[in-house]
Amino acid sequence: MTGVPTMIVTINRFRASPEEAERLEASFRERSRRVDQYEGFLGLEVLRSFEPEPEFLLVTRWRDRECLKAYFQSEDFKATKAASARQDATFSMYEVVAE
Repeated sequence: MTGVPTMIVTINRFRASPEEAERLEASFRERSRRVDQYEGFLGLEVLRSFEPEPEFLLVTRWRDRECLKAYFQSEDFKATKAASARQDATFSMYEVVAE
């Protein structure tokens, strides 16, 4: 680590039934986009595998840890987390070390 802020990528991973997958896709396409307004938010991609019970990856990109931390402390994040809490989801956070 050089002390220089580095981009942070978060990944939420979970599976859904085929019926639930359709509903999830629609909700992601129609999302409120509140997170888009936070300083340092660089983007969100929602990925779906081709499997019968698809796996979803929610990938967010942040300018640095401080911006992500500020979002995690926000009421918007707390509301989003409460509304979408999934028992089977895994969450990972990564530092971009090369592009």
